[in-house]
Amino acid sequence: MTSPSPRPTARRDDARMHTVEMDALRLEDSTEAETLSSGPPRTPLPSRQVVLLVAAGGALGALLRFLLSAAVPSLATPTLVELPWATLLANVLGCLGLGALVGVLEVRPGRPWMQPLLGTGLCGGFTTMSTAVLDGAAMMGADFAILAIVYATLSLVLSIGALVVGMLIARFLARRGPGQVSA
Repeated sequence: MTSPSPRPTARRDDARMHTVEMDALRLEDSTEAETLSSGPPRTPLPSRQVVLLVAAGGALGALLRFLLSAAVPSLATPTLVELPWATLLANVLGCLGLGALVGVLEVRPGRPWMQPLLGTGLCGGFTTMSTAVLDGAAMMGADFAILAIVYATLSLVLSIGALVVGMLIARFLARRGPGQVSA
């Protein structure tokens, strides 16, 4: 016969269960409010300021995407045989930039305006997944299903890959610090 399982409070006090998440559950019982913080508390930006930062970054990102589209034109044939390279490039570069931003901010917390302006605004306005989907749908509608699948796969794999590469490189460089760069 098996013994009854221990009460939840006994399990909660088990040293093997000591994690940040468990500390969060015990925060109201604890007098150590520092358990979850890693520095002085940051005051969040007012909502109005966040909206303006995202709008400004989004406008700049959309302008940069337009300029990229003008510099790297895709031939729009009636059958849409060619891949829209500018859209693919914008998505990959935007994900690389977002990954770099996130990677740096994980190691060195930046100013509170950086994420809304540069991440959500600039990178969000620069990347254009809706256009990628529209281009893929146009390829499907023109009976180029295999090309649409290749384009969608390329977009997804390269964008996620760029995000990961950006994060890893930025984390590495941010950890080295400004005075630790060697030749």
